[in-house]
Amino acid sequence: MPTRVFVDANIIVSGLLFEGNESDVLELGALGAVDLVATAYVFAEVEEVLRRAEFGLDEQEALELLQYAHEAIVRLPDPEEGKVRGYERRVRDRKDAPVWAGMVATGAQYLLTGDNDLLSTVPQAIRTKVLLDKILAGEV
Repeated sequence: MPTRVFVDANIIVSGLLFEGNESDVLELGALGAVDLVATAYVFAEVEEVLRRAEFGLDEQEALELLQYAHEAIVRLPDPEEGKVRGYERRVRDRKDAPVWAGMVATGAQYLLTGDNDLLSTVPQAIRTKVLLDKILAGEV
């Protein structure tokens, strides 16, 4: 069974919109080489970001990107509200609490994020390059 990796919204958006490490990770998820998961909370954030005018996507383009995200990443339910509240005291930005709680609730070994606060707070948080290096080394 592949290693389970919880993917934060910033990684998903970057992987959908730009070529690079993040798009490589999404492709590995789509191929089943790594078990990428996220919660409904994260997918809602991705959807909101993709619809921002700054990216210039029309509705069809946004829907196609979201469809690919769902092919690459398994969407799991959000953790219970009480569990999320337990993480609110542990993060600087309360919006990060559902991400950390989601990672724990989904049984992921890693939290893949570019968020510096999460990277410095969550012991299992890693950057995309680190995950790719682990995959190449056969550690994942």
